[in-house]
Parts: sequence; structure tokens; C-alpha cells
Amino acid sequence: MIKEASIVGSGLSGPLLAILLSEKHKIKVTMYERNSDIRKTSSFSGRSINLALSERGINALKKADVYNTDFEKLLIPMYGRMIHNSDSTQEFQPYGNKKHHYINSVSRSKINKILLSQAERSKLVSINFSTKCTNIDLEKNNLYMNEKIIPFNGPVFGADGYRSAIAKKVAKKLIYKDIKHGYKELTIKPKGDDFQIDPNALHIWPRKDMMVIALPNNDKSFTCTLFMKKTGILSFDSIKTKKDIFSFFEQNFTDLIDLIPNIDKYFLNNPTGNLISVDVNNWVYNDKACLIGDAAHAIVPFYGQGMNASFEDCYILSDILNEQISWKSTFKTFYKRRKKDADAISELAFKNYDTMKKKVLDQNYIDKYKLGLELNDMFPDYFIPEYTMVSFTNIPYNKVIERNKIQDKILNKILSYDSLPKKEVLEDIVKKNITKLNCEKNC
Repeated sequence: MIKEASIVGSGLSGPLLAILLSEKHKIKVTMYERNSDIRKTSSFSGRSINLALSERGINALKKADVYNTDFEKLLIPMYGRMIHNSDSTQEFQPYGNKKHHYINSVSRSKINKILLSQAERSKLVSINFSTKCTNIDLEKNNLYMNEKIIPFNGPVFGADGYRSAIAKKVAKKLIYKDIKHGYKELTIKPKGDDFQIDPNALHIWPRKDMMVIALPNNDKSFTCTLFMKKTGILSFDSIKTKKDIFSFFEQNFTDLIDLIPNIDKYFLNNPTGNLISVDVNNWVYNDKACLIGDAAHAIVPFYGQGMNASFEDCYILSDILNEQISWKSTFKTFYKRRKKDADAISELAFKNYDTMKKKVLDQNYIDKYKLGLELNDMFPDYFIPEYTMVSFTNIPYNKVIERNKIQDKILNKILSYDSLPKKEVLEDIVKKNITKLNCEKNC
């Protein structure tokens, strides 16, 4: 196998893959990044500046020897959702029932900088910044960069995001799904030297057809994101003036005005981002090219799994590389294994938008959620709630959907009783309908 590879894109998945290829497989890696070095410049792109890191991402970072005590200092644990109702009351909904059931708020740029620096520490990795890839010739083995033609040896990995130039050549079909909702970043600044609201929760202001979320930062601020329709009534386009802004928040998110007194400035000055997912029906081309991360499966952000799924790509590809004798067989196996999981987490992410902005207010959803945690306590190897499977295990995403369809029927059946049945009856219902998981391997 040729011990050389190129990676287009140095966002999150690109440098992690470079670390794994160079450190675990002794492959010389050349990376190309269209932007300047994030470690030397600072600019706001309109993208979310903090992300949610959970088990799958942590597992991948550990495989690459990136996750250590210094890295952990960047993380702020969030143990559940803090629901902010329209009457300004609050309700906490825990993510799970174990001490380790929490997700972590972390700065996108800080993770990116750590990954870039660790990749560069390897003598086998070189990174070319301000080098935009516009095209690839898969027959002549040429990359087109800044109007220059650069020949490549070994495979090219497209890690260049949802508008990937590599994907446009590798994929037979690209389907961009725009949910017609957009987002805008706001900021809750610290009060003195402290957080204004609980830092160990992901805060949600659910309003059925729109919502605001807030994630904590290490400087004691919160990054808030308003999600709502881009056009029409109650949309970004319908809010044009300072008066419109304050009227909108007074009617829908009144407590945010006290938390963000200059909310009009954020609203007017920060760009409105798009919420787009991409269905890429082919990720590989013979032994020459392979897509990973957002280039292969960009998803909407509502399960906090975009980064985690991308990191999972990297270590799974690395593991497959250990077992195969050629790039072609590696890519074929990788695509066959990951495509169904990418489709599954995209479906789950769309569904969770509905959950976050609406269902968290529904009593039937709350009852089912609480019962799911109780059943997990009683039968941990059989009943594992969907959120737990997605965020706190490494169970393949497609298996999560399969199991949760069965579990949802179990919950509906139990909740149809006038009162909660005895444990023996519950055990009979659960164990007759769903198979046991070996959590040593899958969880």
C-alpha cells in the first residue's frame, strides 16, 4: 500500500484523520486548507462557536491520543436540558441516569487548534493554509489549488465540508436538504466573574415553531442560538428594526432581554446562518478518493452529533485500514459500514429539532422519557433510551433507530396501563420484545 495521502480541509475531521494516519499507520500526509491558519487569525464566520462533545467524539480522540487532562480542562459538562417556559419558569430534564451521562460544551476553535498542533507535531504531516481546492481530476491524479495544478500520490480524503469540491467529483449525486429554518448567534455575557445562568445544563427556550438554545463557555459567557423560519410570519425576514427585535423577544423570550440587554446589536450585526444537511450517495472512488465528515454527511445540529459522527468516521476508517490490504478495499468497507449510520444520524437530528422546540413541553413525551430512564435502571442491558444510545454509547446509529422503534412500542404499551405494572410484568414485556445488548462491546 502506498504510504502517502492528501487531505483537503483542516476543520475538525481533517486534522484528526491526519493524526491517525501518520501516528498509527506511518503514512505521510499533506493537508490543504482554503482559510488562513486559525491559530494566527481570529474571524467570526457565523458558524456556532461552541459544540457538544459526547462519547463517540471522546472515544475517537482517545484513539488518536488527543484526549488528556489538558483537553478535559476545555470542557464544561452539561447534565441535561434546562427548559425555559414562556412564563419564565424553568424545568430541568436530565440527559440520563448515570454520573457519566453528560455532554460537554467545548469551543470549536480550541479543538481545531489542538488538532492542528498535534497533527503538525508529526514529522509526517504538512499543512498548506490559504490553499483553496476548486477541483480534482481523478483520472490524471491532479488537484486544482489557487489556479495551480498539484499532482497527488496516494488517495485524497475530502474533509472540506458540506460544499466539498472533492464530493462534487466523487459523488454520483448530491442532495442538499434545506429545512427553511435559519439560525443567529447571540451572547449572554458574564455577570461580574460568574455565569448568569446554570453552566451545567444546555438551556432551551422551546416555542413549538422556534427555539433558543444556550451553551456555556469557559469565560463564563453563553453562546445562544436562535432557530426559526427564514421567511414568512415570525421569521428572520419579518424582523427588521430595533423596535421589531425588542417586540419579538418581549412576546416570545422575555427573560432573554434581561440576560442580553444589547440583544438588538447581536441580532442586527450577526449573520443569519442556513440549516442544511447533505445526502451524498457515494463517498469513494476506487483507491483514489474518500469523503469523510461533513463532506460525506453534513447534518443539522439538533442532536449535537455532527462533530462526534465526523470524529467517529476517522477512527473507524483507521481501524478498517488495519484489516485491509488496499485503499480500495478499505474505502469500500468504510462506505458500506458508515453510509447507513450517516443516514440514521441525519434522520435522528431532524427528528430531534421537533423534540427540542416542541416535544419537551409535551407531558406524554416527558412521561415516556422518565419511564425510559426507569426501565434502563431496571434492565440496563435491554432497554437503553434513544438519547443514551446516541450520546453515551458507541452503538451504531442505525441500530439506535432499530432498537428505539421497538422501545417506543414498549413504552406505549406500559403507559396504556392505569398504573405502572409490577417489575415482573415489566420484565416480561421488555425481555420478550427486545434483545439483550452486550454493553462491553457495543456500549
